[in-house]
Amino acid sequence: MEKLFIGLICLLASYAHAQDSLYVYQTEGIVLQGKPNAKTRVQKGSLLTSRVKVELQPQASLTAISKEGLLYTTADPGLYTHAMLLKRRTQRYPKNLSANYFKYIWSELLGNSSKATQIGGVFRGESLMLFPADRSHIAGTRLEFRWLQDAPEASGYLFIREAEGEAVLKLESNGSSLAFYEHPFFEEGKTYEWAVTTEAFPNLNNLRFFSFKHITKAEYAVLREAQVSQLNKTLLAGLSKQELETLLCEEYGLCK
Repeated sequence: MEKLFIGLICLLASYAHAQDSLYVYQTEGIVLQGKPNAKTRVQKGSLLTSRVKVELQPQASLTAISKEGLLYTTADPGLYTHAMLLKRRTQRYPKNLSANYFKYIWSELLGNSSKATQIGGVFRGESLMLFPADRSHIAGTRLEFRWLQDAPEASGYLFIREAEGEAVLKLESNGSSLAFYEHPFFEEGKTYEWAVTTEAFPNLNNLRFFSFKHITKAEYAVLREAQVSQLNKTLLAGLSKQELETLLCEEYGLCK
């Protein structure tokens, strides 16, 4: 009986812990967590529990969501406890997205552990790359690349190579994104790898590359139908067409 009682307390504590957690939807600039001598970067997909403190460096911002689909944003430098983040609730949803969209993200991707491995737009670690996510499928004539930037004045070096070939495209940027329109380097049907580094002449063998396949619109339609068939139909009913397209791209790596 005593073991049952202790188990029940642990279960309730775990449930309350999950209820209070926040899912990191978006960060810009440098956002850190952890002890002073062992800090790690907070990135999309991180789960902020009630014990986590985050540090926003100058020109950084953080957007997180709760289980109810509520948004919490902050863009002021400083150290934030979980309670402080919960006071930063906002009514403004980005990109014309609704509370239903963010409820879906929490319920489908965080509330169901069996589906957590499907998240295509989420990664953890110290890589600078943000978009396209690893193993993405991208359709369309416009290809955009986004990455983390350590400082506004810092230069980033973008390397793109064919997964099966010798060609390598190298570009320098003092921003955090680049877009290509019908660039001759890219061909539909081919798989590419990309990485960003602050080094101008790195050893490419030591870089972590993300891969993506440049697909046709017909391939996109087939993959879209297959992915949607695996999603929760009841939750999907509350999403607009735009929200569904955003979900497929940002969370499952299927973009057009």
